[in-house]
Amino acid sequence: MSKKAVLCNHISYMILCETRDTSTIYGIYKDRGISKQRVNYWLQKFKKEGWVECPFHGHYEITDSGKTILDTYKQQFDKNLVRLENMRYTYPIIQGVDSLIKERRWDKKQPMKNGVVIYHTKEQEFTVRVIAASNNPCMEITCKQMLGTDIYELMHEAREWVDYIAEIFQKDYSVKFGLPKASMKPEWAIPSEFAKVLLNKTNSSQIRTPKGVINKSKGRGYDIETRDIRLANKLYNLPYVIDEIAFQVKSLRAASNTGWFCF
Repeated sequence: MSKKAVLCNHISYMILCETRDTSTIYGIYKDRGISKQRVNYWLQKFKKEGWVECPFHGHYEITDSGKTILDTYKQQFDKNLVRLENMRYTYPIIQGVDSLIKERRWDKKQPMKNGVVIYHTKEQEFTVRVIAASNNPCMEITCKQMLGTDIYELMHEAREWVDYIAEIFQKDYSVKFGLPKASMKPEWAIPSEFAKVLLNKTNSSQIRTPKGVINKSKGRGYDIETRDIRLANKLYNLPYVIDEIAFQVKSLRAASNTGWFCF
């Protein structure tokens, strides 16, 4: 098996990653939702190549050679992860807005025509704005771009990060927030070979649809971007579905050739 084969196959790479800690076929199947047959298939391949070892029955652990594979291709593999961006929450400021404005060092101060002043800053790569209005002042926190493999877990983690940033401001500047509300739907960028084919066949740099945008993202490759989380999940899982179908067809052909099935 070539190193390139592991890199190009998202499923095999994920299985190899799981063996950083001692793992079982069932554990990988349970965590990643990949069929037991498929997990076993790749683990046996890795074992043959010397990328994993089996310290005791049913348990697999990555070797130094396997770690080299992962480290070598990590940067390339990151391009195949889901990217979450533009996730924004607004926190009403119940008290402490004056002290917050006075004590914080702001990157930009933006007066508006209606007398409102907007203050801009960054906190741990998160974009923060304070809308200082006489009535209902608030803080907007926009999450940094995040990469992951599970869309729902990624969104949960991003929300936890946003709350953490809010807690920093509450602690450091004695400001009190009300309950936050989502002020912008997050956008999901799903790496897709289908996007590559569509753009190349139509000689387009971008294709807009009612459900999202198909384009080539700088430093990533070809993505399908959408704000529909259900569609994003289906798009991300599509390679798994196709790979599983191909594997089952291959298994049926092998069974047919051995005479197990008679037609």
